[in-house]
Amino acid sequence: MGYSQDATARRSGMDMTDSSSIVAVWRAVRARLREECGDLVYAAEIARLRVEPDSAGRVCVICPNEFGRAWVEDNVGVRLRALWANVAEQACDIVICTEKTLSSAKSQSTSVAALNAGGVSETAALPPVESAEPEAKREARFTFDTFMVGSANMMAATAARAVASADAPPFNPVFFHGDYGVGKSHLLAAIAHSSTLSGKRKKVLYLTAEEFLNGFQSALRARDVQPFKDLVRDCDMLLIDDVHFICGKPRTEDEFLQTVTALISAEKQVVLASHCAPSQLSVSDDRLRNILAGGFNCPLQGPDLDLRRKILDCKIAQARNHCPDLEVPETVRDFLAARVTSSARELEGVLNNIIVRTAYMNRPVTMETVEEALGELPVKAERRITVDDIQKTVASYFSITVDDLISKRRTKAVVRPRHIAMYLAKSMTTRSLPDIGRRFGGRDHSTVIHAVNKISESLTSDAVLAEDVEALRRRLRG
Repeated sequence: MGYSQDATARRSGMDMTDSSSIVAVWRAVRARLREECGDLVYAAEIARLRVEPDSAGRVCVICPNEFGRAWVEDNVGVRLRALWANVAEQACDIVICTEKTLSSAKSQSTSVAALNAGGVSETAALPPVESAEPEAKREARFTFDTFMVGSANMMAATAARAVASADAPPFNPVFFHGDYGVGKSHLLAAIAHSSTLSGKRKKVLYLTAEEFLNGFQSALRARDVQPFKDLVRDCDMLLIDDVHFICGKPRTEDEFLQTVTALISAEKQVVLASHCAPSQLSVSDDRLRNILAGGFNCPLQGPDLDLRRKILDCKIAQARNHCPDLEVPETVRDFLAARVTSSARELEGVLNNIIVRTAYMNRPVTMETVEEALGELPVKAERRITVDDIQKTVASYFSITVDDLISKRRTKAVVRPRHIAMYLAKSMTTRSLPDIGRRFGGRDHSTVIHAVNKISESLTSDAVLAEDVEALRRRLRG
């Protein structure tokens, strides 16, 4: 790709003051740098660069921050200039700078021109020519604001916020694990997004395990692994998703171990995610397993009914950005939250299908159109759980009777199971609060709210309670 663009650029006799010519040359140079540096280095440091001519006829290669500028200048500056000269076949000064310094220079230039012209500026700021930032940045929609929190992920969300806001690692490494679609990648992206915007000049690097693997293997093939080492170790925070894909590849495992060890020793934050806990990783070196297990390990569970409803409301609000007239009735939301149970990802996929089949075709979102759409989709359904099922299961688990749960007794042996049963009834069924109260001996809905809030607040601090609630969920789901 790069070679054909080179030829095109040379044939055209490019004028380096022309923005379109600069774009063509930059694309060719960038393609060559990608071939030489590998996909990982390219995605992390080169893809986010953009180019722009200045009033002096130079070409500015613009980096998002000073960290990036220093890396580009030190590692690829000479090669970038050589490639540019080769592609353009025309002498040109290349300046590697940051967005901040460029804006400052433009402001000063405009002010000088305005003074010289008696208050009228002759220098107009040129618009950005090209930006490749979307290739390198994780989607901004994956933030803490869009991460819906419930009992299944409250501890993980709390830890993630603590990591993102801390000046020094509160625990290291952080290891999130859980099934696919429970929000691990969202949390990592939210940490990276929040840390980047914190104003603390953190250098944050977010990679998938595949990017780490491909980058290291490309460095091995090039017989020069130092640029790769510099990239993954010269950061304040390294986040790697799906680390289980690195397992079983000894050389990559060893490099991963050395990277994690170096960062922890330098008090740099390491955040990892996998579909299984460290103890279950198929690693060939026990040292790696021990290091990963020695940090903060946090499981994420599948979303319960209450959390699925929160997620659905959030996704509908996001969908209104491109479909402002979208209306999804409460009954439909309740139905979808109860019907689509496997993961938030599947829930979003079902919602997207429904939106296309209804709002995009000028049809209202009704129970009939939703059931029609669901009938054509392979959706996993959850067994319908009733308040009666919950009462029987909780009573059996705590060795009491259902009559005890619905009685007026207020001993500790009864009150705690009763509160748990009310909490599960609220989160695992579609029954209203007054209806749940009636089924627990004719209690008022405010009593149910108190029980639900008490259990929700205690789940993060009471490990025994969390284990009991999760065990009961598993029993109820069969």
